[in-house]
Amino acid sequence: MYIPVTDNGEPFYSEGFPVRFYKTDGTEWIANFQPGWTDLKQIIEFEKNQNLLVIACGTCYIMNPKDAKPIQVFGVGFSDIFKANKDRLVLQDQTDLTIIEPDGTHWNTERISWDGLAEIKVENNLIYGLAFNPMHDADEWVEFKYDLDTKTLTGGSYYTFENKKPWWKVW
Repeated sequence: MYIPVTDNGEPFYSEGFPVRFYKTDGTEWIANFQPGWTDLKQIIEFEKNQNLLVIACGTCYIMNPKDAKPIQVFGVGFSDIFKANKDRLVLQDQTDLTIIEPDGTHWNTERISWDGLAEIKVENNLIYGLAFNPMHDADEWVEFKYDLDTKTLTGGSYYTFENKKPWWKVW
């Protein structure tokens, strides 16, 4: 019988992403992971500990094979995964990236795109790609570069307007 695995611990009975786990004592159990919104399915073992990264249709579950409860759950829309330097993994979402360190900890970049990333390439500690910028007269793709070591973004299509005068206020 499947054991449902979800982000909130509530039962899940639809067909999800089934995975068979083997415990150190030789027993096994089968998890049914609640899926996310994409087709990305993958299982990755972390070398620094016994944990696994289970990507169930775009949703990530950090699991210890002996426990039916996830250590962490994050994301729902990851569409691609890349290997970077220092044994890091880079997950592509619609508007930003998530970096998973070799021990399973993870962090998110700032928002890079208004709505879509494309042509992602990873070279050493740099990520290159295109960020979608919907314009009123013509849509465009804007180049970006993200440095994993310094956590700095160059380019992209998402601009914050924090320290600018709002257009609707009269001064």
